[in-house]
Amino acid sequence: MSDKIFLNDIFFDADEAKVSVFDRGYLFSDGIYELIPYFNDKPFLFDEHYKRLERSLKMIDIENPYSRDEWTDRINNLIKTCVYKNFSLYIQISRGVPSDLEDGIYREHAASKRYIPSVLMFYSENKGFPKKKPNEEKAIIMEDKRWLQCDVKSISLLYNAYAKTLAHRENAYETILIRDGNVTEGCSSNVFIVKENVIKTCPKSNLILPGISRAYIIDNLIKSTEYELIEKEFSKKELESADEIFVTNSTQCIVSINKLNNNLIGTGSCGKITEEIFSQFTKSIN
Repeated sequence: MSDKIFLNDIFFDADEAKVSVFDRGYLFSDGIYELIPYFNDKPFLFDEHYKRLERSLKMIDIENPYSRDEWTDRINNLIKTCVYKNFSLYIQISRGVPSDLEDGIYREHAASKRYIPSVLMFYSENKGFPKKKPNEEKAIIMEDKRWLQCDVKSISLLYNAYAKTLAHRENAYETILIRDGNVTEGCSSNVFIVKENVIKTCPKSNLILPGISRAYIIDNLIKSTEYELIEKEFSKKELESADEIFVTNSTQCIVSINKLNNNLIGTGSCGKITEEIFSQFTKSIN
């Protein structure tokens, strides 16, 4: 965990950083976040993560508090304190606190006042890197009951956190979400299936977060192989009958799902195609 926490241009010890109880991030989950992985002390796909941060801010009408150069300076000053080689940088921007609280109105649904965005940053170690093969994990299935703007990387993660908690109780790594009979994504990952050497994943839309690792794996790894890739909705039945399932995100990169609920997927171990893509990925970050 971070020795230092960046909060609104001040570096604090972790146990000293505090936000206002009137911050809209605290009261309404009114904000966005980004998670940037670092491998061997180097940021991975920083430009893509930064562009998604800008896009999320624009979609909920929060002004970017810093220029690109100002962000770079602040991030570099924070990670100077980091002793890890492989870690994730967490960035959170909320709409913040009203600039004027003298009228006694401390909580309003409409952001009608002038707000000062609040910026939080810290880092956490990514343990277990580099890996020789992907983790093999269990997943469970739940209905996707989230709001319909899932392409915003919002800090409002109540349902995702609830689904992840239920997975943990079932000794599972992930919960795969189903909407109208089709797979959307995991509660913290994008989902891929393999059937008869064809790889399929849900297309980008408002129903999924456009994962940075997802895009990198598609454009730089899968498309360089002999395997066919289809970006198309697929059903719960297709998920359950897949030869392989793997999920992708920025912290674990690629995880093999070898058990769905209590049923084995394929042979019950990491599949050939998943291993091949994972191997390409690890080579690309070293």
